[in-house]
This record gives sequence, structure tokens and C-alpha cells, in this order.
Amino acid sequence: MLSITINTQTPPIKLNLTYQQLIEKYGSIDIPVNLEQLEENDYQVSVGGVSRMLVQFTNYFKLLPTWVSLGPGYPETAVYKNINIRYVDLDPENLKKFTKFKEGFYNQIHKVSEYNFNAQDYLSYTIYNWKSAEALIKEFEDTDVYFINDFQQLQVGGIIGPSAPAIFWYHIPLIPENINQQLRTFLRKSFDGFDEVILSTKRDLEGYIRLGAGVTAKQVYPFIDHNSLKEPQESDIRKVLDKLNLKQDEKKILVVGRMDPIKSQDLAISAIKNVEAKLILVGDGSFTGSTLARGKSSGWREYLNRRAKEEGVEDKVIFAGYLNEEELFAIYKASDVVVLPSKLEGFGLTVCEGWRYRKPAVVSSGAGVSELILDGVNGYKFEAGDVLSLSDAIKKALSAKKEIGELGFETMLQWCSLKASSERLMEIIEDAYKIYQKTPKP
Repeated sequence: MLSITINTQTPPIKLNLTYQQLIEKYGSIDIPVNLEQLEENDYQVSVGGVSRMLVQFTNYFKLLPTWVSLGPGYPETAVYKNINIRYVDLDPENLKKFTKFKEGFYNQIHKVSEYNFNAQDYLSYTIYNWKSAEALIKEFEDTDVYFINDFQQLQVGGIIGPSAPAIFWYHIPLIPENINQQLRTFLRKSFDGFDEVILSTKRDLEGYIRLGAGVTAKQVYPFIDHNSLKEPQESDIRKVLDKLNLKQDEKKILVVGRMDPIKSQDLAISAIKNVEAKLILVGDGSFTGSTLARGKSSGWREYLNRRAKEEGVEDKVIFAGYLNEEELFAIYKASDVVVLPSKLEGFGLTVCEGWRYRKPAVVSSGAGVSELILDGVNGYKFEAGDVLSLSDAIKKALSAKKEIGELGFETMLQWCSLKASSERLMEIIEDAYKIYQKTPKP
């Protein structure tokens, strides 16, 4: 089996204390830090997104990866079960500017706001990518393939160069017409620094082709390990319903996603006005947002509260915030419909998670996962940004036959399950390594 070194912005294990605070608490800490020897409240396993998906991928193939991720103030290295972690530190000023650049880029990609290029922010983004590449290169002797993930790491491939094959998986939307010329050029040049590029949807593969990047690209859907989403006990369901002040017999519409304008929770709030059901919003802030305490998620949460009052539905909207795994499993099971309201979304794994529990899905036409929806067969699509269209789709889903959820489950198994996507990923990784081995070295 190949030795794979992974790079993501968000680490597989987040620390709740800085390295200095750990030393103050425990007196002395060996490097690498064995995270399992710390108290459980000193760290948390990433419960969603790219990091969780790649942990499942490495477990599926019984890999023993090294993982390079952002860790401001964290120790340089740590160990957790089968994962060796190299944390990339950034001082507060560079972290702030890096976050401004990547959020500006992210908002531009999602058509939330225009991004005006700022050279200082870009330099901090470059410093972070340089430090990430430096940490990856430290693993060179034990690495067959570098597996780099998402737009925060776009420059890493060009820095690593031909030291080892570098595969890049781009997870957010790629619609060149939505972004300005400056960012299109940045994207194209960055992609060309890698040996292979993976896009998460057919929509984005087509966008990649229109962009004109020169590196071979493949498409693989993001995935979940549906076996890791446990069937909750009735006591767990009662407990989470009590926590959220919900009744068993109430119709429940579930939206899972971080507190961010891109997730369009406001659209769901407006739509619930026309539906006899409770709307449950699960999620908190992003990794860098919470690290910086920038208040972005809390500001969006405050806006959503105001929106609910303006719509006269404050008694129908439940802000659940962060839920741990057991609570999340329970609320999926207890809900009647899972909704993905985002006007534009890279994919939308929450739909797959809902399908694991055989729940009807209502999906925006702007979400990548909508490619897998046959309207009225395995779920329902609505016109992105259209409140009435969303309300109608939710009503249909509430009255849907059981077969809708069952077919959703089958769709998940075929297209976005751990087995289906991981085996495709490994094929791409192995092929890239074989091609690299045949290429004459300088």
C-alpha cells in the first residue's frame, strides 16, 4: 500500500488549548503530543467536512498517514491513534490576513460578494501555503503521494514541485463565469502546479475544463461512511428532543451547516412560514472563524434571529448550535425532512447523511449533490434562492412515500458512500504514482 501524506486546512483533531496552555496544565508535554493521553475536553475530533471524510478514507484502507493542517499555537507534532499530525502555526496577524484572503475568495466563488484583491492578505495566504509545503516536505522520505485538499492549499503543489506526485482535490464550486479575471488566473496557475486534479461534481469538472487548466482532472463525489452514523436509541432521541424543547409528534425540518451566509439558512426561515413544521438549524462557526473569534458566525446567527422575528416564525425555528455525534445521529433520525438550502454549494454531504437515515431530501438546484437528485424519485429539488419553490418542495417531502427515502439511501450507496468513492480515489492515487514513477527525473 502506498504511503500517503495528507494536507487539509482543518485538522483531523482540533485542540481546545494552545501548546503553552497544555504545558501550564500538565507541567511537561512530550513531542509529539499523544492526544489520547490528554483529558477528553482538551481536544475534539473533527465531526464534519473534508477532514472527517479523509479520516474515513484512511481507515478504510488501513493507512497510517501523516497529516499536515493548520494549528495556530498548537504543538508542532501530535499523534492520535493511527494518525501522525504536523500542525502549521501562524502568528495572529498572518492568520487574520490569511483568513481574509481565503474568505474573500470563498465568498467570490459562491457569489456572496465581490472580492477586491489585497496584496497583504495574499502574502499571508502564501506564507501559510509555504509553511504547509515545508511541513509536507519534512515527510518526503516516507511519502509516495501527497494528497492536498481544497482551496486553502492551492499554492502547495507549485511549491512542492516534482519532489513527489501531488494530487489536489478541489471541493468548492468551480464556475469560472462567477469569478473575476484575477482569481481565474490565480486558480488556473495554481491547478497547474499539481500532477492531478480531482473535482467533486460533474458541474465543476466542466467548469475546470472551461477554465483552461492544463493538468488532467477527474471527478469523484464526496462521501460518508454510513456505517459510522449509528442508529440512535430511543432514549438518545428523547434526550435531544428535550434539549431542543421539541415534541415527538411535531413535524421537523432539519438543516445542518455552519452559521454562514453561504449556507442560506435565512431562506429556510422564510420558507418555514408556509409550512406546518419546526425548523431545526444545527451548526456553529468555521475552524478559522472560531479560532480568530471574529464573530462571523455569531453575527449571522443574530441576523437569522432577527429574520425569524420579522417573518413571525421565531416559535418555529430552533437554533440547536453545535451537537455532538450522538445528538446529531438522534436529530437526523427524529427529523422528517433534511433540507440543503444553499444557493450555491460544492456538494452537500448533509444530504447523504440524511439519506443514511432514509429521510427525504430537499436540495437547492445550486448544490452539487443536486446532480444525484431525480425530482420526486429519490428527493426533491427547488430553484436556488426561491422561497416559494422551497416551501412547495418541503411540503411534498413531508407527504412523500417511504420509498423516496429508501431510494435516497440507495443513491448514497452507489455514488457517495465510503466504499464507492474511496476505491475510485485510490485508483486515481495509484495511477498518478505509476505515471510519476515512469517519468524521467531531472
